[in-house]
Amino acid sequence: MVSFMAEKSSLQQAREVAGLSVEQIASLTNIRPAVIKDLEKNSVEVCGGIAYARGHIRSIVKVLNQKTPKSINFDANLLVADMEQSQNQDKRPMINRLVENNVAKKPKEKKRIRFGTLASISITALTLTFVAQIAIDNASSVKSELNSETSKVASVEQEIPAQVSGVNLVVTGVSGKSWIGLTNTDGEQIFNGQISAGQVATFSDPDLIRAVIGNAGAVKLILNGKDLGVPGAQGEVIRLDFDANGQLQ
Repeated sequence: MVSFMAEKSSLQQAREVAGLSVEQIASLTNIRPAVIKDLEKNSVEVCGGIAYARGHIRSIVKVLNQKTPKSINFDANLLVADMEQSQNQDKRPMINRLVENNVAKKPKEKKRIRFGTLASISITALTLTFVAQIAIDNASSVKSELNSETSKVASVEQEIPAQVSGVNLVVTGVSGKSWIGLTNTDGEQIFNGQISAGQVATFSDPDLIRAVIGNAGAVKLILNGKDLGVPGAQGEVIRLDFDANGQLQ
């Protein structure tokens, strides 16, 4: 018999990153454990609907942020938007809902180019290409003569491999989504948010990157060009430190 582990919700990942149990959250928020467990399944049946769910989620996130370091800050608007999406309450694109919650800015619309303008640009570009080709042909003949002379005295140059400077971490979402918090050696926040399947994000620091990953099986890591693969199992919360030499234990 084959069993599959259900993907953890963003709310459950946040709670586990904070290191709090459902019972602890219930005690601190006066929200029944059954309601919290239902919300963590992206369900609003027990709490009475999406309107109540929004309020409960904001109360839970407030407690989570009080119990975690300042470098780890959970965004209530993002978790509410994630719940709404799971409930199909709002079928607008995610960017529109995040703009409404002041989480992101609406992208500017691209200006359309008329056919006549495009044709004019194409003719101009073709003319410039023709003139440039003549200049390139003339330059090539001169260059070939110079190369024949300089090749007689050219010395063999030794290739020097590029040196890696600092820490360069690439995070790629491979399945589901994962909350990720990144800080530097001084505890300053580098990134705090979610990485979904298909997303690729690059982060860098001169000395050190400390990572807290809410769903280790949902992302793949590349450190300074070296593929580290998936750092853990689905639903596993892990903490990793990276410097220019590799992963620190």
